[in-house]
Amino acid sequence: MKRLGAVLCIMAVFALAACGRTPGAGAVGITRIASADREAMPVISGQLLGGGTGSIADGAGRVVVLNNWASWCEPCREEIPLLVDAYAAADPDDILFLGLNVSDEAAAASGFVEATGMPYSSIVDTDGAMLATIPGVPAKALPSTVIIDREGRIAARIIGPVRGGEVAEITAEVARES
Repeated sequence: MKRLGAVLCIMAVFALAACGRTPGAGAVGITRIASADREAMPVISGQLLGGGTGSIADGAGRVVVLNNWASWCEPCREEIPLLVDAYAAADPDDILFLGLNVSDEAAAASGFVEATGMPYSSIVDTDGAMLATIPGVPAKALPSTVIIDREGRIAARIIGPVRGGEVAEITAEVARES
């Protein structure tokens, strides 16, 4: 019985560690992309949590921060205060923050937004199909964040939870480019 408990405990640790990582997905961390090497971000658009529609195209001419999250992902919950801080420090005329809520139930996602104080809108991606279209982001990488330049190209990818002032630093750097 003790052996079964130990095995279950080890399995639980691995299961929790897997949130935010996809087998074979490559390195977890930040990838900054030189301006000459950037590729176009596909249009992500759809229903917003709470109603209405939204799109990364709403940020045309601005830097866009797209954070991919789910209510059941603990690292997603842990990174939200850092994203809220970056959002508060950003000029909304210069930087648009959007969430992409992936493979979640509406009630759980809405509860997550309320509990974490997430101040920006989130597009609903019920089956993960939109997340799967983002170049360089593994299909199930939660959390992950994509920073898009003013020309609609991917300037940086963060696979896994953000740390410290990473988002504010990268968005400020991308905003200064043009």
